[in-house]
Amino acid sequence: MAAGGCFQSRQGTRAMALVATAMILASCGQAFLSACPQLRRRAGTGNLAGSTGPSARPSHLQPSQVSMAAGEEISMVVGVSGPWAQLVLALLPTLFIELIVEREKARPRTREYVLNSEDQISIQIPFQIGNWEAARQNPDRVWNALCGLLDSSLLRRLQGSLFVLNAASALVLFYTMILVPQGYPLISLQTLPFTLSSFALGLLLAYRANQATLRYIKARDIWGDMLNISRDLTQMSSQWARYEDFVDFARWVPAFTTCLMCALRNPEAHDLAQELREAAGSDLSKKGAGAGLSEEEIQLIVNRPKGMLAHHYVTHILRTKIKLMDLPLEQRALMENNITRLINDCGACENIFATPIPVAYSKHTTTFLYLWLFFLPWALEGSLGVGVVFAQQLLSFFLLGIEDIGVQIEQPFDVLPLKKICFKISNEGQIVRSNFAPLEEAARVSRNLGLKQADPVPA
Repeated sequence: MAAGGCFQSRQGTRAMALVATAMILASCGQAFLSACPQLRRRAGTGNLAGSTGPSARPSHLQPSQVSMAAGEEISMVVGVSGPWAQLVLALLPTLFIELIVEREKARPRTREYVLNSEDQISIQIPFQIGNWEAARQNPDRVWNALCGLLDSSLLRRLQGSLFVLNAASALVLFYTMILVPQGYPLISLQTLPFTLSSFALGLLLAYRANQATLRYIKARDIWGDMLNISRDLTQMSSQWARYEDFVDFARWVPAFTTCLMCALRNPEAHDLAQELREAAGSDLSKKGAGAGLSEEEIQLIVNRPKGMLAHHYVTHILRTKIKLMDLPLEQRALMENNITRLINDCGACENIFATPIPVAYSKHTTTFLYLWLFFLPWALEGSLGVGVVFAQQLLSFFLLGIEDIGVQIEQPFDVLPLKKICFKISNEGQIVRSNFAPLEEAARVSRNLGLKQADPVPA
């Protein structure tokens, strides 16, 4: 019964939301159609089919007169009129965004954020089964995405840019509606240059976002490879080395990814010594085989030779420990190959970190996008009037959002859940070290059971 009531409540809420949305869209659509005399002239009658709005304006109206008339009709929908009232209406997007940003700032922080981002750039969470189910559930995923705009940090990051563009479009309205009637020359741009250049702008944005995504995917794959190599090294040492050598070696395996994480992020974000202490595993109170690196060993890494990176120092220690295990040549070669793969992955991470997307390309794309949006109101104001503000803000939000997302993931190591990966490596290693005897006993029991069930060897 409770579930049925909840379902009915959700259905009722959705129905009310749909009705309200339909009413808003109908009002906005009527205002938009009233503000576009070109559409009326194409229809060949004073009113559009099925429309009850006023008749089309004469075609001899000047652009400034069309702008004022369009602005007055849109303003009448919200209950205000006059040029100055329309200018106030033109600044509503800034006020609306400010309210959303203040609401976003006040909400509790439940996620991990990039250092020095003012809680505007969140670190990606590892998806679980529940996350995937919610991500593909229709139509809730659509509503969640739309409602998520109210809690998204994207508007907060774009607030300054949207304010400048809002002020620019309001300035265009001020010039056209206030100064042009007083004798100032009319300034208007044709829409054709914007139409032609929009294809180039779209290609620039798509290429930049695609390259940033490829860097993100490559970094994710590299860290996935290091996770698998760490598992492999721990299991190899547990099966091939003496017990004491295995425990000593396995305690150092998580130190590599921990040191690399600290090197790829802001030094203020992580304290290397503390991160190495937490690399022992989920239970930091364990002693013996379950314990992590000792304080003396941690200080060896912190006080490594000058000019040597911490993760390079750890790979040198791991190679030395493999040499001291006195393994057969084939087994040593396999473990040495895994260390080589770790070094290759380390170099790939350093390459991504040190080499951004060509700076000239990024600057040119950003400049092109901002100037395109900045001058757009001069081309649309004559046909949309005060509606140009809302059209420009909507376009700016989506286009600047694409550009901003590309910027945030271009350096993927800040937004990837590296600490979760390091924890998984250290936790799995601690489990193997702490339960070495039970794991070996389970394997022997399973072998004996298999032998008993096997068919006898024919004579």
